[in-house]
Amino acid sequence: MGNQQQSESQNEFLEKKLDPNYGEISLYKNKVNNSILAKIKQVYSNDTTAEAIKASLVKRLQLNHKCLVKILSFDNGKMDDLCSSFTILSITVEYFNETLQNDIHQRKVHKTIYSEQELCYIIYEISSLCHYMKTLNYEIIDIYPQRILIDDKRQIKYYDQFLDNSRLSNYYQVLFNQRDLEYLAPEQLILLAEKDQNDINDQELVNVFCLGLMIVSLISGQRCIEFFNQEKFQFKKDYVWRLIDKYCSKYQYSDYFKSIIQSMLKLHNEGRPNYQSLLQILHPQQDSFATFLNPIGKQGEMLESQIQSSRTQSSASRSRILLSDPVDFSEIDRRIMSARQKAQNTLDQIGLDLKLSNFETTQINIIEASQ
Repeated sequence: MGNQQQSESQNEFLEKKLDPNYGEISLYKNKVNNSILAKIKQVYSNDTTAEAIKASLVKRLQLNHKCLVKILSFDNGKMDDLCSSFTILSITVEYFNETLQNDIHQRKVHKTIYSEQELCYIIYEISSLCHYMKTLNYEIIDIYPQRILIDDKRQIKYYDQFLDNSRLSNYYQVLFNQRDLEYLAPEQLILLAEKDQNDINDQELVNVFCLGLMIVSLISGQRCIEFFNQEKFQFKKDYVWRLIDKYCSKYQYSDYFKSIIQSMLKLHNEGRPNYQSLLQILHPQQDSFATFLNPIGKQGEMLESQIQSSRTQSSASRSRILLSDPVDFSEIDRRIMSARQKAQNTLDQIGLDLKLSNFETTQINIIEASQ
């Protein structure tokens, strides 16, 4: 009771709301550090289910990765109603209302793009989290922009299945008509066409494919459902490949980045990199990509920086020109005058009269034939 009173004195109630990820929650503001907390209440009529959820939360509290939403505490109690008894779980977690899905929408509105550095950051952080969870036998079961949260430092957090009531993978959500046909790997499409309820595919390679789909959605601004034939349960590979070519060229993403995305979207899962391979590929370049997502309005500066970096890497000679000392324009003037004189002498020899304007002006007269 003492801890509860202390918690209530530290936290100021803000409002109750329905959140797409957290569900029905009560929001509080911590008076000490101004962080926003969410209290989630879950009611179970089955004691076995409630105990299983409690056990999973105990395990979740032991997990430690910077991309995971922190569970600060949880408590349970009983409520009797006539002949029934209910177990109530109260879970206090970090609350973030900004999602990658929202960020995509805002960038469309402001007509700004994701830099290559930001995209590499997203791939690296999600791959790192997925690899961490798999090594502990807690495989992430749904790569989806709505689940990727953004904290106040514009860093990625993930709302994982431990906090989700349904705990359904993307495959089962599509199978049970809870989501449009999107974020599925080709091997899952085969099962879906057969209405097979046993998804036995490698979740790791499925997640890698879905992460690749999400990156294409970010660079193109198109929804993932457009990458699939909704009636035939087919992945539109040629269409997606054209999008990759188009936008990598338009935004001057490097061939290195383009090859990573293409490898993640290989139709046959044995050809795709796993989490560890992605991390090994990206790690040498880690210092060059972002460590957070840029705030809306800063993409112009970031894009210019990216283009400058791309030009510098693509041409050593161009880099030397960009970084050279200030140009001596008097020397350039002398060379122009010399070249013009040589041109005049040559033309005089073949009977033409080149009428040159004064050097001070920028107008050049048209060459006329002599008498």
